[in-house]
Amino acid sequence: MKVPTSRFGVIEIGPADVLNFPEGVPAFEQLREFFLHPIPDNPAFIWLQAIADPDVAFLLVDPFLFFPGYEVEIPEGLQQELKIKEAADVLVLAVVTVPDGDVQRMTANLVAPVIINRAARLGRQYVMEGTKYTTRHPLFRDKG
Repeated sequence: MKVPTSRFGVIEIGPADVLNFPEGVPAFEQLREFFLHPIPDNPAFIWLQAIADPDVAFLLVDPFLFFPGYEVEIPEGLQQELKIKEAADVLVLAVVTVPDGDVQRMTANLVAPVIINRAARLGRQYVMEGTKYTTRHPLFRDKG
């Protein structure tokens, strides 16, 4: 399947690349199918690209690389919803914001991680309640 994107041109993906988000993503509930598009030479980041809308893509980061003490407890109901059977199948990513295009000021939303079951190809952005995390954790500390 060829998917047009505004950032990457036309991308060829297979059926196994399609991730289904049954509830969509907050503010984009109408979009249910996405795929992960890696960034060459930068394994810490990856794009989550909507299949039905070439303009919708979310920059995601492996939060554990930047925040080693980060913890996400996936409730039993969400594990069932995403058909999670093995911890090894779970991918936890955080949505990144790049204020005014300044990569030095990038932040990660640790309150609402994107949980993906790679085996079942199901995903959901899960908003954790009662957490110490915020929606804007700086990825890079100011060296000044």
